[in-house]
Amino acid sequence: MDSEELVDFFTQTNKLKQTIRYSSCPKKIQESSAGHSWHVALMVPIVAQKLGIKINVQHATEIALVHDLAERVLKEDFDSYLIAIGTLKEVDKKKSEKEEMDRIKNNFSFGNKIYSLWSEYGENKTREAKFVRALDKLESHLHIIERGASGDNADDGKHQATYADNAVKDFPELAPLLKSIKKKLKLILEKQGLKWDKEYNYPEN
Repeated sequence: MDSEELVDFFTQTNKLKQTIRYSSCPKKIQESSAGHSWHVALMVPIVAQKLGIKINVQHATEIALVHDLAERVLKEDFDSYLIAIGTLKEVDKKKSEKEEMDRIKNNFSFGNKIYSLWSEYGENKTREAKFVRALDKLESHLHIIERGASGDNADDGKHQATYADNAVKDFPELAPLLKSIKKKLKLILEKQGLKWDKEYNYPEN
């Protein structure tokens, strides 16, 4: 029955609530992957409307809702900072995520649709995918601002300060939002005693 398949899918994907982000940071910084995905999805229609960005909002929202779904089988996500410093490998992250999304594609009648949305985000070629990817990075800045702290060292401060830059360069209509976010992020990092270098100032330069 279709309803039984839905119960199975939503029970399984509910595990995303238990996947921890920012695993290399203090507990006060950590959050769930599900909480992050919800916040990105919430941002999609509001940011698009307020900044006058022309995209397919429904499609972008669907991408946002599934973009981290592959993390549901993990206790901790592949922390981007640990990848940046080489403790974890990007290739292992991609392999783990591909295996999980293959399971979803093969085990559910609507799995191809979910997989297609997730793949579109990963390929980062469509306007909607680039928009969501930039919001994904901006949401990480917002999370740090909301918690009032970043990591515990200067390298993590640099990682946080520049985390969204490349994604926003791919979707420059979001530069004003990044600029406003960085004003607050700068205060957070400097309060921790971390130096704000000139290279962090994009998009002001």
